Amino acid sequence: MYKLRSSTWGPVAVAGWLLGSFACAEDPVPVATVTLGVDRVAVPLGAPLTLQLRFDVATDLADELTADHRVFVHFLDDRQELLWTEDHDPPVPASQWRPGQSIEYERRVTIPMYPYIGESLIAVGLYSAVDGARIPLAGSDIGQFAYHVASIRLEPQHESSFITYGEGWHPPEFAGDGRRQWRWMTGRAVLSFRNPNRDSRFVLEFEGRSDLFDSAQRLSLVLGDRVLRELDVDSNETIRLVEEISAADLGAEDFVELELRVDRTFTPAEIDSAAQDTRELGVRVFYTYFEPL
Repeated sequence: MYKLRSSTWGPVAVAGWLLGSFACAEDPVPVATVTLGVDRVAVPLGAPLTLQLRFDVATDLADELTADHRVFVHFLDDRQELLWTEDHDPPVPASQWRPGQSIEYERRVTIPMYPYIGESLIAVGLYSAVDGARIPLAGSDIGQFAYHVASIRLEPQHESSFITYGEGWHPPEFAGDGRRQWRWMTGRAVLSFRNPNRDSRFVLEFEGRSDLFDSAQRLSLVLGDRVLRELDVDSNETIRLVEEISAADLGAEDFVELELRVDRTFTPAEIDSAAQDTRELGVRVFYTYFEPL
């Protein structure tokens, strides 16, 4: 039985669920078939996970969707109770879906530091952003037009995944809705973590401000006296860097210090006379993750 924690749902969403439940009795016609793939099935807390979503619109779709719908991706525990959600808008608005069309896309999510370890079922569905009402899909329905599309296993973080922000970092900042946070770095910033003594992967998501300079900023990833990676930051879009680091590059010390260096920095107060921010800023970092392979 698909269950909810009442604290996560408001009246509109609950009404949508009730509408879906009554509609089930009328044997509704599915709008599309939903499938989902994951890039790994064992995922530590805090780790990135890539979802490959696909909606194959029914070839006999009689009525076009007249309103845009959002996609819900629910992560459930082994009792099918809601852990967290990754709701979003599909890249092609549902009102533009046509019979026989396939809507396929990737979405990267970060597993939150949720106090749960074990099997997690992933359920997907579509709901109206106006009234919360859900629409039928083809798939393994677990109740209220939610469809079981995949399962993963949530695991504890490896001790090397606990990253310390050392010199060169400004304090964390948060978006107005509290759903996103970041840290600005200066021209040089240090991350440290326990050496796992084996090949590993480092993930970094950040934004530069190359629009403030005559040419692109250059970000370098440095370990000891070795430059592991250099890349030009030539837009203000979020960049995702994935770097595999060999055990040899990590060295033999118990702790590793990984440096981020950017060749151009700016001070907001020097750009805008109304700004009060006198910090040296390089790039804005949204996410870092390190894990042994």
